[in-house]
Amino acid sequence: MKPKNNRESRIIFICWLAYTAAYVGRLNFSASNVAIIEALGATKPDAGLVSSFFFFAYGAGQLVNGILSKRYNAKYMIFASLTVSAILNLLMPLCGDMSVMKYIWLVNGMAQSVLWSTLIKTLSDFVSDKKLPSAILAMSTTVAIGTLVSYGISALFVRFGIWQAVFYAASIVLIIAAFVWLFLFGPSEKKSPETEKIKTDKVKMSKTVGFALILAAIAGIANGFIKDGITTWVPSVLYEEFGLSQSFSILLTLFLPMVSTLGATIAKKTHEKISSHATMNMIFYAVSALLCAGILFSLKIRNLPAIMICFIGVACGMAMINNVITSMFALDYRQSLNAGFAAGLLNTFCYIGSTTTTYTLGAVSQTKGWNAVFVIMLTVCIAAAVICLAGLATERKHKNS
Repeated sequence: MKPKNNRESRIIFICWLAYTAAYVGRLNFSASNVAIIEALGATKPDAGLVSSFFFFAYGAGQLVNGILSKRYNAKYMIFASLTVSAILNLLMPLCGDMSVMKYIWLVNGMAQSVLWSTLIKTLSDFVSDKKLPSAILAMSTTVAIGTLVSYGISALFVRFGIWQAVFYAASIVLIIAAFVWLFLFGPSEKKSPETEKIKTDKVKMSKTVGFALILAAIAGIANGFIKDGITTWVPSVLYEEFGLSQSFSILLTLFLPMVSTLGATIAKKTHEKISSHATMNMIFYAVSALLCAGILFSLKIRNLPAIMICFIGVACGMAMINNVITSMFALDYRQSLNAGFAAGLLNTFCYIGSTTTTYTLGAVSQTKGWNAVFVIMLTVCIAAAVICLAGLATERKHKNS
C-alpha cells in the first residue's frame, strides 16, 4: 500500500508544481503593469488588452484541450506547455512594445491552455477516491501561491527599476517545473482502480448534470471577471488613489494571495458541511458583494486599512469559488462527466470573464474612475449569487435521481 500512496503523492505534487509555476508565468505582466505602463508610456486599456489577449487564448484553448485531454500523453504535453511558456516569457521584455507584447501573451495563453484540463485528467486517472480531497486542496492553493510568488518577484524587481527581470525569473521557474515534472512523472503509471471501473462503464451525462454544468459555467464567468479584475488592478488603485509607490502598491497586493491561500482550506471545510456546490458559491458571492460595497465606502473615506481588508476578502472569496467550480465540480462529478472535459470547459468560462475584465475595467477606470469599476463588480457578484440560487433546485433534483 505504501508504494501506491507514494505514487499518488508524487502525482499530486507535480500537478501542483506545474500549475503553480504556470501562474508565475502568466500573472507577472499584471503584477508589473503599473511599472510597465509608465516605462513604455502606455495607457491602462493598452495594458488591459495584453492580459485580455492571454485570457482569450487561454479560455478558448481550455475548451479544445478539455475535449482532447483524454488523448494526450500528459507527461510530454505538460512538459512542452511549460517549456514554451518559459521561452515566451523570455521574449516579453525584449520587444518593449505593448502592440507586440499582446501577441506574445496570446501565444502564451495558447501554450498554457493545455495545463488545467490535462492536470485534472491526470489526477482523475492516477489518484484514488480516498486521496482526491487532498488533491483538490493542493490544486486549490496553486492560484494563491502562484500569485504570491509572481507579485513578490515583481515587487522586488520593480523596486530596483528592472521590471524586465520579472519575466526572466518567471522563465527560470517554468523551466525548472518542466524538468521536475518530466523526471518525477515516471516511465509509466498505473491508473487507479476507480478510474478503470469508470472506463468499463459507459458514462452518460444526465440532463440534470448537464444543467448543473451550465449553471456552474455561468457562475464561472463572474468568478473570472472579479478574480482577475481584483488581481490586475489593485496595484493601480493603491498607486493612483492612495499615492503609494509602485513597488509598495505591488507589495501590499501580496496580502491578497497570502490570505487567499486560506480560502482553499475554508472551501474544503465548507464542502465537508455543505455538499452543494451552488450553495457554497451563493454564500461566497453574497459575502463578496458586501465586501465590494465596503470597497466603495473605503474609497469614499480614503481609508487604506479598510480597503485592503475588503480587497483581501474579495480575493479570498473568489479563490474559494474558483476552487469549487474548476476542481470540486469536475472531480465530484467524475462518475458522470469526463473530468478533463469538465475542468477544461469550466475553466474556459472562468476565462471568458477574465478576458472581459482586464480591458473593460481598465477602460472604465480611465474614463469613469475607480468607483464605477467597483459598482460593476458589486453588480456582477449579486447577479452570480442569484444564478447560484437557481442552481440549488437542480442539485437537489440530481441527488434525488
